This record gives sequence, C-alpha cells and structure tokens, in this order.
Amino acid sequence: MKIQCSCGAKYAFEATPEMLQNPIRFVCQKCGVDSSDYVNGLIRQELVARPPAAAPVPVAPSLRVVTPGSAAPPAPVAPVAEAPRLKVAHEQLSAPVEEKAAAPASKYCPKHRRNLATYRCLVCQKPMCPECMKLFGYVCSPLCKARAEAEKINIPVYAGQSAVAEAQFWRKTGAVFGTIVTLLVLAVGFWVWYEFIGSKPHPAFSVRFDEPALSGASRLVGKDQLVFLHGGTLARYDLKTKKQVWSQELVTPQPVTDAIAAELQLVVNGQNVWVSSRDKLTHYNWDTGKAFQEIPFAYGSGRVVAEGDELIMLEDMTGGQLLVAHVNPASGETRTEVIDQPGTVATIGENANNTGNPATSGLPMSPGADAGRPMNPALVAQQAQNLPLPERIALPAILVNSAHQESIQAEINGQDAARPGSQTSAAQARQARLARGTNFFMLVPGKYGFVQFSVGLLESRIITRQAMKAAPQKSTLDGDLNVTKTADVANETLNEMQRNRGGDTVQEDESRYLVSLHRPDSTGAADWTGEVVGPPSVLSLKTVNVLVAGKTVIVLDKSDKKLWQAEFTYNIPGGDDLAGEESPFGEGPVVERGDTLYVFDQAVLTAFDLATGNARWRLPSVGVVGLFFDDQGMLYVNTTTADPDNIKYSRQIDVTQKIEASLFKIDPQTGRTLWNTKPGGFISYLSGKFIYTVEIYDPGEEENKVADLAGITPTPPHVQIHRINPKNGQIMWEHYQERAPLDVQFKDNSIELVFKKEVQVLKFLSF
Repeated sequence: MKIQCSCGAKYAFEATPEMLQNPIRFVCQKCGVDSSDYVNGLIRQELVARPPAAAPVPVAPSLRVVTPGSAAPPAPVAPVAEAPRLKVAHEQLSAPVEEKAAAPASKYCPKHRRNLATYRCLVCQKPMCPECMKLFGYVCSPLCKARAEAEKINIPVYAGQSAVAEAQFWRKTGAVFGTIVTLLVLAVGFWVWYEFIGSKPHPAFSVRFDEPALSGASRLVGKDQLVFLHGGTLARYDLKTKKQVWSQELVTPQPVTDAIAAELQLVVNGQNVWVSSRDKLTHYNWDTGKAFQEIPFAYGSGRVVAEGDELIMLEDMTGGQLLVAHVNPASGETRTEVIDQPGTVATIGENANNTGNPATSGLPMSPGADAGRPMNPALVAQQAQNLPLPERIALPAILVNSAHQESIQAEINGQDAARPGSQTSAAQARQARLARGTNFFMLVPGKYGFVQFSVGLLESRIITRQAMKAAPQKSTLDGDLNVTKTADVANETLNEMQRNRGGDTVQEDESRYLVSLHRPDSTGAADWTGEVVGPPSVLSLKTVNVLVAGKTVIVLDKSDKKLWQAEFTYNIPGGDDLAGEESPFGEGPVVERGDTLYVFDQAVLTAFDLATGNARWRLPSVGVVGLFFDDQGMLYVNTTTADPDNIKYSRQIDVTQKIEASLFKIDPQTGRTLWNTKPGGFISYLSGKFIYTVEIYDPGEEENKVADLAGITPTPPHVQIHRINPKNGQIMWEHYQERAPLDVQFKDNSIELVFKKEVQVLKFLSF
C-alpha cells in the first residue's frame, strides 16, 4: 500500500495479516511525525477489503516499522535520484520483508524543463533547479513556505535567492549611502569650522610682561622655536610646549633701559642668535641663552648689517677710512678690510642731500600744540576721519580757536619765527660745506656687494615752490553756517593755519652734483664719474649698479661702465634713503628681475629692457611704495589711490579726501593688470600662496595727550592684517587688534607680533 505524509514524503509497503494482531509504529523519516494510528487504520481497511490472491505491491521508499516501545531511528536524508523507501519490520516475522526498487525520478525540473534538477524542496521534496531556487530558496512554492512556517520547519537562507540578493543589495546601497551622507555631513561640518574658525588666525602662543617696552623684534626659527627681543629681554620659547627655554636680561637698570634697548638689534641666522648694541656684537648660545662670544667695535661704535650668510660691521676709522668686518654667524670668525674714503663721510642711511623740509605734525586740536610746524595733509585727514561724530561736528570751532591762539602767539614772537621756511635748512648748511670743496663719501652695502661713491657740489640750486592752492576769495565763514558745511570750514581753517606755519611751500633740490663711483675691490681712480641734477644715491643690484638722482636713472654694469640712461617726469622717491633699511612694503624704486629693470617715480611705474633701456610698458599710479614677485614671476604693486594733484599740492589739506592703499597684480611681460583691490594696507609679506597686508596706526603718547587736553576722544592705536587671495585679490580674512605692535613678522601661516607688554604668535590652518 502507498501513503503520503503531511510533509509530502511518500512511502510504499506491504500490509500483512500479522499487522492486525500487532499494530505497527509509523514515524516519518522526513519530518519525524508519528502517524501510527492513522497508518494502522489504513492497514486494517486494506486487509479486510483485499482478495485472497492479491499480488504483492512494489515497495517504495524504505520505512522502518517498529513495535510500540522501540525507539524511532533518526531520519536519513533520501538521495535526489531515488524516492524515499519504507522498511517494515516486526519482531515476530520469520523473514525480512523484501524491498523493491523505487521508480526512477526525472533528472529535469518539472517547472523549467530545460534545466537539470539539482535540489529538492525541503517541504514537499519536489525537484528544483537554480531558477526555482532564485524565486523561493530551498522551497518550491509560497505554499511550501507557508507550511514550513506553520509547522516551524527550519528553512535555511539561500544566498542566491532573488529576494535575499535584492535585500543584500539594498543593505549595501543603504550602507554606502549612509557612509556618503556621513562623509558629506563631516565635510560640511569641517568646511564650516575651517571657514569660520580654523582658517582664521588665533593665538597659539603668548607671553606677557609687567613692564612695557618701547622696542622689540622676533624671529621664528623652524616651525616651533621663537626667539624674541622685548625691550632689554632676550628669550627663546618652545611653541610646542609653550615653555620658556631660556631668558636673559641684557640691560639694567630701568632708568636707562629704554634708551639702550632701543639701540639693540636682533639678528637670527639659523640657530645662531646675535644681538648688536652701540659698542659690540654678542653671540648667545642656542641651548642656554648664555653669551659666549663678543666682538667689540674697534673704534667704540658702529653699525651691523645682515647681508646674505654673513654679518657686516661698519665702523668709521680715524683718518677718513672705513673699517668693514665680515662676521661668520655660525663660528664668529671675522675678516676685516679697510676702505679709503676721501672727503667727509656720510653715515650709511643718513640723508646727506636732504633738502631740509621741516618735520610735519598732525591735527592741531590743542591751541599752541606743534605751533610753527607744517601739517601732514594725509595724517590730518586720517585723524579727522577717525573722529567720532560729535567731535567732527565740533571740529571747526576747535580749529578756529587753535588758529586764533596761534595767531596771537605769532604776533608776540614775530611772524618769521613761526615760519620754518625762513630758517636755514640742513641741506643749505651741507651745501655750504660742499661749496668749500669738501665731498661726501658713502659706502652702500647691498645684497650683491658694496658700492662706493662720493658726491661733490657743482652748483647749488634749492627751489622753493608753492605746494598749496590759493586761498578762496570768499571765506566759508562769511555765509550761512550749518552742519553740512563742517568739512568746508575745517578745510579752510586748517589750510590757513598751514600757510601761517609756513607749510604752503616745499623745497626741492635741483643742484648740480659731481658723482664718482668706485668698486671697493679695485685700485686706482674711480671707475665712473659724471654730473647729475638732484640728490644722488646708488644701488647695487644683481648684474648692474644704478645711480638715481632727481628725475634721472643711470644704469652701469658691474665694472661701472654706463649702459643707458632714462629721464622721468617726476622725481624718483627715496634719495639717500635707498642706502638705509630695506622697505617693509617691497623692493624699489629700482628693481632688477630677469631681463627687466623696474623703476617707479612719484606717478608712474616703468618696465625697461635691462640690456637696452627700451621701455616695455608703463603703469600710471601715484604713490607706488614697493614691488613684490611671487613664485610664478607675477608682479604685485603696492601703491595708493592718490592723483597727480596730490603731488603738485602736497601740502593742501582736505579732511574729506581719503587716500587708500591700493594693490595691483600685473603680468610682467605685458603690463596688463590682472586684478586690483584696496585691502586697507600695503603688502608686507608675500611667499607662495601667502599674501598679507598690514595697516598699523600708533598716534603716540603725545598725540593722545593733546587730544585729551582738547576734550577729543583719541583714535585708538590698532593693527589690521588681511590675507589676500593671489588668484583674485579677494580678502580671505581680517585680523584686528586695538593696539599697535612694535614689530610684525610673518612666516607662511604664522604671524609674530611684539607689543609693549606682550609677545604673541598667531597661527591658522591652510591647505
């Protein structure tokens, strides 16, 4: 007889009469369900209805029938190619029941006829192919899946099932999407932090002092070692640990500290720390800060210049000679040479040909303050524009009172005594000496060596010209006065005070000079001698020497042979100041770069072919103060928004005019302006992608006292630093502090500030 279990397993066995007397136990080999009562009922029905000569039924899959009380054997897994067999056994049988072979099963899937059956359904045992498995896994249909769930049959998960693969795909997609979203959130968060916090300079180091200093300097060595001079204190700090490595007090006691400390000069070359004073050059140990080497000035005093990889000590000797000492900054080894210098020696940096225009002052807020001194129009305008609104409204009344007091004082002292122009200028006194046949001699140090030259006066010609517009025929004070005329009244009053102080004129030196250039390494007569108009000065550049005088530039090669000469419309700024300290706002007014020589006068920047002197291009711009070049050779020009009238009427005061610092980026090949901007200060540092502009305002103690006496709120001292994007000239960030530093130094993304009571290092992230 044949039976089928509820799990779908089919069995076939032979029913015998003994089974009526001894019922069998039936346990499904597949699902383990005990169906003994049901099977014994079928056996009884089969034996009662069977005819006596019934033929034996072929045995299907083996089924083992045991008597009650015997243990059910474990259910073996039937092979795919053979149907399950049932083995019938009884303790009283004399011979085993003969097993018959099952009918052969098809090797093809019943649903996909072309696919071989490689699996069987774990519920109904139907053959399945991989296509079936993709749909339902290890079951052949949703019905078998429902039966498995109902009967709690454990069906393993088939990895190749479409639903499983799809679920796995979406899990991976979700994970990837979640990761991307997380990264985007982190990136946006980092960008927000970097844009508003990380990329802005913030204090990374600070050390404060109880007593203020009037001078100081700092140098960053490597990335984390800071050496600074604050007044008379020399110290080294480790920026990583923010701890002091050593500190030395160089000058005491306090009454003379400020005067002596102001003469101290810090020179740092690698890990070699040198400090020059009025009478010696001292080497300090990098690790301990102890002074271990001193080089005194042989004649009591001199000056130290850092040139390349050596320090140069310059000292005047008796007999008109100059002692030059070349010092190795690492070892302190010194090599000296004596240079003959005929005539009177002009100290390097001394404006030997200064025309003697008197020093200028600021806004005259207090009666009698700076009386007799001409005013600086740019400083006056800046101070007036920075006044609070109530003080700006009251400014005309304050100025009228100051002018009245000065007028009374001038009447008492005599008008001429109040006018500096009536006094003999320093230039006139110096030219009197030159007229007696005494020449000035100068030795100018430079990056590419020394230049020696002497100056003799041939003809004195000091021109005094008007530097102000004529006074208005009708005074603003004669009409109706209101708040809208505040600036007009202030301008008229200030310009009248300027005239009364003798500030309406300026002196220009158009004298004829005989200049002789000499190479210190040569012997005999001067290499070049010529006549120029205007105060002369000499620069030593990489391949040429340049003589500048008034509106003339003369270019000579290194053997002092004249190459070419150019004339300009305006005076070339600098004069003998070219022999002094290097400008913090760039190179100039004469700069050699490649095969081009750049020269700027008061109103025009010109690019010349270095070999021929032919002008390649010109950029009209009033007030150029310096040039910078980046790694790609692009030219950056520090200039102003002034116009030619500011040159002609240099003493005219206009409190409404605001002359701002302006920055140009120029293609040096064509002279084309790539961009220009007004960042609020001049470039002070350019290296790679780092461009910084600095504006410092320090009114000084005296100016604040004058403002206090006048009841005016003084403009606070401040420093303003901008970082400029070299690609478009946009301001990347601004840093502002309401105090003026004694020294500002930059090194990529580090900014060193020395204040009167603090040394501070600012840092920021940059990519």
